[in-house]
This record gives sequence, structure tokens and C-alpha cells, in this order.
Amino acid sequence: MDEMQINSFKQRLLQLQADLMSLSDTSNDAAKTVGLDQSAIGRLSRMDAMRAQGMAIETKGRREHQLLSIKGALGRIADGDFGVCLTCDEDIDIRRLDVDPSYTQCILCADKE
Repeated sequence: MDEMQINSFKQRLLQLQADLMSLSDTSNDAAKTVGLDQSAIGRLSRMDAMRAQGMAIETKGRREHQLLSIKGALGRIADGDFGVCLTCDEDIDIRRLDVDPSYTQCILCADKE
């Protein structure tokens, strides 16, 4: 993989990281605890709020996991190990990295898991 391709992946990762962090800032309110005061909110509305809170918490966890993957990919770029499978040390196909530049395994090793 040449330097231009690596820089392109780095820019994509940095943009995705910025987008995810921005989403994280705007969606923190959705994950807040739902109040149980029945005089302030009806039972069905409270159930809907609790369901929305659960989805927001799950989304937040996925976003945090994705941010860690991006951080790892940026670290591999800095170390010169980007695009190399962490399992078998073979190059990861560039088409796979085009789908998600934070992938750490080639398709063969990923299929084994």
C-alpha cells in the first residue's frame, strides 16, 4: 500500500472519529435515567422512554467500541503496521479496508473466527 492510500485511510478515520465524537456529545441526554414519577409522566410514556433509553445506551456502547477501533487503526498507521492482519501478518486486501479501515484481520482470519 502506498503513502497516498494510507493518508486517504487516515483522513477517513479522523473524519469518522470526529463525527462519532460529535454524535456522542449530542446523544448523551437520551441515555439519562428515566424518572419514575407517575404524576409527571404516564406509564406508557415512561415505558417508551425506558425503551429509548435502552437503545441509546446500546448505541453509545457501539459508538465507544468503534472509537476504540479507530484509535487502534490510527495507532497502526503511526507505527507503520496499518493494513497488516494481526493474526497471520499478511496484508489485508485494500477492498476490505475500503469497507472499514479499522479492520484488524484479513478476510481468511476473520472467517475462521
